[in-house]
Amino acid sequence: MADPLLPLPPALDQLLVIRRWLELTLARVDERIGAVRAAEEQQARRRPPPEPPQWWIEYGIGVSRRPARVHTGACQITNRGKPATREAVLDVLRTVPSAIACPLCRPDSELGLLDG
Repeated sequence: MADPLLPLPPALDQLLVIRRWLELTLARVDERIGAVRAAEEQQARRRPPPEPPQWWIEYGIGVSRRPARVHTGACQITNRGKPATREAVLDVLRTVPSAIACPLCRPDSELGLLDG
């Protein structure tokens, strides 16, 4: 039964040529795979992972996109928002009445806002 996806010639010499071409092509692909893997490994060794931010500001949804919550960089509740500096987080907690400190990671405690 003929294979409709890959029509092959009936002659043995033609089939052998195709087989050789496929072998050479496969060798090139294997060589490229090895080169790409080596390059990826070298790049992974060369570049350390980026440092996680120390602070996050999570923004609300909608047109205003006001700061809604602040988090420490290690907080597992969200990965939304933008990295922020300590000063920016303090400013948000002090000046944006609707913004809250995350109840899980407690950035207000870590910032010393609850100490006195």
